Amino acid sequence: MNSTLCYQIFQTFTHRERLKFEKFLASPYLNQREDVRRLFRILNDLGERVELLDKKAVFSAMFPGRSYDNLQFNYVLNFLSERMEQFLACEEMLNDRFQNRFLRCRAFRKRGLTRPFERNARELWNDTVENPLRNAQHWLETYQLACEGFANDMMMGRHSSPHLTQLLQALERFVTLEHLRWASTGQALSAMSKQETDLGPYAAMALKIAEGGNDPAALMLQKSYEVLHDPGAEAAFEQLKDLIRSDSGLFSTTEARDIYMAAINFCIKKHNQGIREYTSEAFVLYREALEKGLLLENGILPKSTYGNINNLAHLTGASQWARQFLEQYKMNLSPDVMETVYKYNIAIHHFRCSEYSKTLELLRDIEFSEVFVNLDVRKMLARSYFEMGEWQALSSLVESSKAYLRRLKNTGYHRESYLNLMKFIPKVEKAMRQNKARRLALVNKIQSTKYVAEREWLVGKLG
Repeated sequence: MNSTLCYQIFQTFTHRERLKFEKFLASPYLNQREDVRRLFRILNDLGERVELLDKKAVFSAMFPGRSYDNLQFNYVLNFLSERMEQFLACEEMLNDRFQNRFLRCRAFRKRGLTRPFERNARELWNDTVENPLRNAQHWLETYQLACEGFANDMMMGRHSSPHLTQLLQALERFVTLEHLRWASTGQALSAMSKQETDLGPYAAMALKIAEGGNDPAALMLQKSYEVLHDPGAEAAFEQLKDLIRSDSGLFSTTEARDIYMAAINFCIKKHNQGIREYTSEAFVLYREALEKGLLLENGILPKSTYGNINNLAHLTGASQWARQFLEQYKMNLSPDVMETVYKYNIAIHHFRCSEYSKTLELLRDIEFSEVFVNLDVRKMLARSYFEMGEWQALSSLVESSKAYLRRLKNTGYHRESYLNLMKFIPKVEKAMRQNKARRLALVNKIQSTKYVAEREWLVGKLG
């Protein structure tokens, strides 16, 4: 039963949607089959327990006393699936304010109801113009409305139509902005996959149009692409910063978040190159996006974003702000990871504040499945043990970490970097008790090794 499309759709329904769908099925216009209504009631009554039943058990509940008929059951099941799909489509249409009203305009126009068409089209046009968004979706809706206006003018026998110019201009802007948006998305994916994305000739043309034009929305997307494409595009980054601070309201929340993240990722790359002024830039941009409400997705703050903001706050000396942030946004974490992610980031806070006993208290009893989080935890534990002089615990951790790291695969240079950290820690502890020449020799060894996590801390201990 749980492998059927019907069951899979049913499982996505909220309690409110189940109540609405029951009314949907009760309408003779939408459904005239009692067996379909009966099947839904059985599924609804069982709720979460429905996965325990097979088709025969459900069939018996639907038709008491009748022997199982697979063909008939599948027929009813498919019919219910079809009604569920129709319900979802209706919900999408009713929740899309523009499309709901636009389809009414189209229906009026097709039926020759000119006056109600023109009244409704005019109202919808005014709402569209007054909407502050000027993204691709705005121009698509403008294009659709202009097309209907043009079709109405032709049907009325008018020999000219102002809607022709409107629809051509809207079409041009829609196509340009969509190509720019997907060019930026493709570039972001290329950065993660290390594989270049073929943008095609139209995207390249859109990039040139945007750069030479005066549309802030198009220019913002073009600069987003540029900073994602070229890690040396400092001038483009400065322009992008100014644009998102003045004109990010031209885009939807999701689109504006993507543009902010393009600027933030540019800063992170610079930070990783050791250019520390971009660390502050990234933190400021994160705070701006947070204050504008752009970072929450359905009320949820991604755990990676939660952690990135915490780390950047500490790196820029805003430790008090970081603690307030962690408490304020704890409840915006996904419930299934809330406590673990919160404790991990509070541990980072204590670690950054050199409160090592509190760090150990939080980290000792938490397990993490993510490899890079696990590596970070081991790093914090090692440094905390070192700073507190817990040498036996440190020795045990170093050996277990070496074994763990040797088993790791597909972690690139990170494996070597953390393995070198664990190899150098005992040597640093020993060298601290030796003469200056021995310490200097180890410093040179650490500095000349290509990949070493916590290099500055290790060298600092030999200072």
